[in-house]
Amino acid sequence: MKQAILTGPRSFRIDDAPVPTPAAGEVLLRLKAIGICGSDLHLFKEGVIGGIRIEDAGGLFIPGHECMGVVEDVGPQTDRALLGRRVFVEPTNPCGQCRWCVAGKPNVCPNVKFLGVPGVSGCMRQYMAYPARLCEPLPDEIGDDVAVLLEPLAIAVHSLDRVAPPPGTGAVVLGAGPIGLTHTLLLARGGISPLIVTDPLDYRLEIARRLGATHTLKAGRDDVVAAVLKLTRGEGVDSVFECVGHQDTFAIMCELACPAGRVGVVGIPAEDLMAFKHSSARRKGLDVLMIRRANLTLGRALARVLHEKLPLQQLATHHWPMEQSAEAFTVAAEYRDGIVKGIINP
Repeated sequence: MKQAILTGPRSFRIDDAPVPTPAAGEVLLRLKAIGICGSDLHLFKEGVIGGIRIEDAGGLFIPGHECMGVVEDVGPQTDRALLGRRVFVEPTNPCGQCRWCVAGKPNVCPNVKFLGVPGVSGCMRQYMAYPARLCEPLPDEIGDDVAVLLEPLAIAVHSLDRVAPPPGTGAVVLGAGPIGLTHTLLLARGGISPLIVTDPLDYRLEIARRLGATHTLKAGRDDVVAAVLKLTRGEGVDSVFECVGHQDTFAIMCELACPAGRVGVVGIPAEDLMAFKHSSARRKGLDVLMIRRANLTLGRALARVLHEKLPLQQLATHHWPMEQSAEAFTVAAEYRDGIVKGIINP
């Protein structure tokens, strides 16, 4: 089989490797679609994310965690009913035994193994052995692209769980990449108004409007703080979602919130640092909440797509074969050609 190896910043090579044999409790997946995530792009651009470096893989590093595929084989003591089924993958493999797992918060398990984070080989390959319990069968009406996008949608579901924006109140989404746009999609359906989305790219703001944003602001041109305060009679909004992971948006996120508001920090910065004005957050009594991946929300994300006909397909803009992984990651990292979500088809 072929696999894409990230050998260093902006450096891929395609290797041949034997097809793995599934162990007890595992399935063998023939991967069909793999999403390029912002966390993958940090590893591609900087070689590090949150202090974890490619070198920490201890050898060859295969990135990627947003994926779906077809079950080609099952290991011993594994349900054979999965054979031939299309499935999407839960990338979080928690220990299941620590106090946080027991409390229903496996997203913060300190012993977690996360697909595609250095130390755990990711899904940028044609075949992968993976725990059957982390593979969820897909209904026929869910296409391959939408299946890949369930993982970023699940992050937005968890984020809204944490921040709990009150219906009928306003929210700001900073950033209209895939994570910001999945937030926009859910907030619009939750009765949030005004729903203000910011981004430096006009084409992404247009998508945000199609998905339900009531107002859009162009970062770098518009004075975002002044515009939000004007739209909210000087109060600010009840909920702010930082979906960029940039020092500029960290600096203004608390300025946009109203007193007793909530700020959800979803974005991951290139520099492992976040700074905002202490007095703004303190005087308003804000809750600043860190959003850590999804949290048992993939099933709910799938249910919402099915029941609400969420148009996730709009986010899948580009496709490449695995042999063009370097080009795909470069286009995504440089925001070229109108890209929102790039997908690798092995």
